[in-house]
Amino acid sequence: MNRKGFTMIELLAVIALIGVLALLVTPKLISIFKTSTNKTMQVQESEMSEAGLLFLEDYCKNPVGSNRCPGTINRESDYTFSGHVSLSLLESLKYIEEVQLNDVSCTGCVVFDHNKAKAYLMCGDSYVSENIDPVCGL
Repeated sequence: MNRKGFTMIELLAVIALIGVLALLVTPKLISIFKTSTNKTMQVQESEMSEAGLLFLEDYCKNPVGSNRCPGTINRESDYTFSGHVSLSLLESLKYIEEVQLNDVSCTGCVVFDHNKAKAYLMCGDSYVSENIDPVCGL
C-alpha cells in the first residue's frame, strides 16, 4: 500500500521537537527584551540629566528673563548648585518630552550635586532606577 502523508508518530515527534526548541528559545528572548528595556530607560535617564543641566543654566546660573531658581536648588559656597528638580517640571517647561514605558507615564527627578546631574526614573512596576536618591521621593 502506498499512502501519502505522515504517521501519527511522526507528527508527535515534530510537535515535541518544536516544543523543546520553544522552551530553549523563549527565556533568551525574554532576557533580550528586558535588557533592551533597561538600556532604553538608561538612555532616557541620560537625556533627563542633560535637560536638567539646561534647566539649571536657564533658571539658576544665568536666569533668562523672569526665570528664577526654584527653592529645591541651592547655591553652594563654591558657586555651584545642588538640589533637585522633578521630571514633571522639566516636561511642563518643554525641556524634555514625556517619558513613558509601555504606555505608562514615568515619574522621576534630576538631582544636582555641585553642578553634576543624575537622573532617576520610576515607571510603574516595569522599571525603577537603581539606588534612587531619597530626595526624589519616588
